[in-house]
Amino acid sequence: MLKHALTYGLALWLACIAGFPPIARADDNKEYLVKAAFIYNFIKYVEWPDNKAIGNQSHIDICEAGSNGLSSAGQVFKAASTSKLSLSLVTENNWANAAAHCHVLFISASMEDKLPQILAAIKGQPVLTVSDIDNFAESGGMIGFVENDNKIKLEINTKPVETANMRINAQLLEIALKVIGR
Repeated sequence: MLKHALTYGLALWLACIAGFPPIARADDNKEYLVKAAFIYNFIKYVEWPDNKAIGNQSHIDICEAGSNGLSSAGQVFKAASTSKLSLSLVTENNWANAAAHCHVLFISASMEDKLPQILAAIKGQPVLTVSDIDNFAESGGMIGFVENDNKIKLEINTKPVETANMRINAQLLEIALKVIGR
């Protein structure tokens, strides 16, 4: 079953790289399954500092600030877990606390009005910030989901990534629609 889930996850990732069409907003679950597959694969293409390096971890928290987002797609992370590395989706309402345990913080659209406070609370901390809020990367987030030509694409801001002592692999930067801070 895990092999099937990983194959499904890989298929989703390949579809995402090719420009997976956004699913109609009425079916948010499928849209967030695609976004969860992206986030799962970001983990493979981002380097964290030594204390949070993926190779040094047995458990990774993918956190969500807000609601109506990834919570419907948590099964992607459970399916991708292995005996050596477990992934879990955690709702995080204390953004300053996110730096202590989150590798990824997905900021849902419901938190758009709080975006400056959230980004300020974790600025410089090794937490990959991801969102589908409009102009997220331009607002200081690390990876933003955007629609382009009726497909889900990425905008990446390398400045907050570098400030957090993290690194995004060139392969991920290549598939981005826009890279800010190069």
